[in-house]
Amino acid sequence: MKILNLIHVVVAQAFYRWAMREINPLHPDLPRIMLRQQELADKAQRMFSVRSFSQ
Repeated sequence: MKILNLIHVVVAQAFYRWAMREINPLHPDLPRIMLRQQELADKAQRMFSVRSFSQ
């Protein structure tokens, strides 16, 4: 199950990086995209920090 979560985070991060490149800087959804990118980065960091303690 952890591998599915990891795949989801990696794909979502790639999508949001692409969206940030393509979107108009004045688009109203820009803050939401930036917030989601930060949430995914935090989730990935938590996934890896938990894994390192459990080994």
